Amino acid sequence: MKSTFGKLWAIAALSVAVLSSGPALALPILTFAPLNQTVNLGDTASVDVMVTGLTGEFVGSYDFNVSWDAALLSLDSLSFGDALDGPLDSLSGFVNGTGSVNAFEVSLGLLSNQDGLSDFRLFTLSFDTLAVGTSALNFIGGIIPTGLLGDELGELLPTEVIAGSITINEGSVSVPEPGTLALFAIGLGLAGALKRRRTTLA
Repeated sequence: MKSTFGKLWAIAALSVAVLSSGPALALPILTFAPLNQTVNLGDTASVDVMVTGLTGEFVGSYDFNVSWDAALLSLDSLSFGDALDGPLDSLSGFVNGTGSVNAFEVSLGLLSNQDGLSDFRLFTLSFDTLAVGTSALNFIGGIIPTGLLGDELGELLPTEVIAGSITINEGSVSVPEPGTLALFAIGLGLAGALKRRRTTLA
């Protein structure tokens, strides 16, 4: 009897171990596109905030912050996408702070621009570049710190996040090509010749 019980216990323990070692449940992912980019100082840097990794989920709302290094970047604009039926059938807005922006949107429509599987854009951020360096881009919870996305019924949707970055370089100094220098020299020579001719005629 003890032997049979021991065998059953071993089988049960093995089954639990196999089940617990299975693949993790896939979650929607909040990320940036491009994830990491490099621009020159003085140029504008634009990045899309994307939802990826969907396996049948529909996003009906969101509320979160995107943060960056305020010494390197300054938000120039934020433009919303149409995945939540905006701008006509959604309520959206954003609050710009120093080094962060809170963006939110709630769909009032049928989410006809989503299929539950394809990646889509929530909004685009455009930044002015202020100094040389690398700024991380991070997601932080909004009004409800633990919830970034909501489903079509208004329930919190468990979400993974992937941080990004923007690197700002000095940029290259424009050096005239040899052909341009030659034309410039010819122009100077002609100007000098004309000046001497006028002086001689006078």
